Amino acid sequence: MADFWTSFPGMDTALGAVSEYIKGATASSNPIIKEALSDLFAYPGKMLRPGMLILSSQFGTPDPKRIYPLAAAIEMLHTATLIHDDVIDDSPLRRGLPAIHTKFGKKDAVLIGDFLLSRCFLVAAEYTTPQNAINLGKAISVICAMELDQDADRWKPSLSVRNYVKKIIGKTALLFSLACHVGAAEAKTPEQVTERLRRIGYNIGMAFQIIDDILDYTGNESELKKPVGNDLRSGLVTLPLICALRHDTEGTLTRLVQTDNFPRSDIAAILSLTQQLGGVAEARNYAQMYTDRALREIGQLPKGKAKENMEQLAKKLLIRTY
Repeated sequence: MADFWTSFPGMDTALGAVSEYIKGATASSNPIIKEALSDLFAYPGKMLRPGMLILSSQFGTPDPKRIYPLAAAIEMLHTATLIHDDVIDDSPLRRGLPAIHTKFGKKDAVLIGDFLLSRCFLVAAEYTTPQNAINLGKAISVICAMELDQDADRWKPSLSVRNYVKKIIGKTALLFSLACHVGAAEAKTPEQVTERLRRIGYNIGMAFQIIDDILDYTGNESELKKPVGNDLRSGLVTLPLICALRHDTEGTLTRLVQTDNFPRSDIAAILSLTQQLGGVAEARNYAQMYTDRALREIGQLPKGKAKENMEQLAKKLLIRTY
């Protein structure tokens, strides 16, 4: 966390306060919950969503006593979805460390994720408006629905770009958008600016997820903290493969990912063919489209340090090698 936010004055302190709030809000006498969450929150990652909430609040008049708990609620929600994701995907690692289900079992991991969701709602009920609490509930419903859709579509290469976009809205963009909207709304930011920030969060989230999916084909394991092609091994069909299949006139890639063959296919061959057929390059174009939209929206924000911070964040997240 510290390395990512060092160029944003005051953010290390703010997110440190959010981390402390999370520890207090998730305290439990249950030894399994206590140990699991202690390990998990000892390595909190970049804390992008609470960071975006705090940055968005700077366009209004933020009250840290309300903003920090809400940032904590967003991070608890995100962390709960990660725990559930790891169970569904049977992922052995999270942030380079053993995933919770590998240590405590899948049943307890699901319950720990549910525990975090309950604490998220308790915090939201206390610190935000009824409408924002409703928005949070709606977000969880969409995230769960998209996870079910994603699980149902494993090993199915027929996924369209449209369906992929729908999935990543629920998987990533929705929570980025909600973080920006809640932060701005709670700080009483003018409505027009709040709506613009919501769109910025959406576009950053879309680009961020597409880049993450590209890195499954092009990244290196030391940076990803997971094997290249990990999503493919789990049967996840993402944008690079979808785009490559549209250009597979000879059918070589198509045969590798036919539903009957896909689970046993050579992952290295799929990775290579996806690049050769232009799937990665085309996916990069989509990522650039959402990046450009985010930067255009940021360009229309009120001038000042808050705008500079949001632009810096977008570029740091999205203008990178992938």
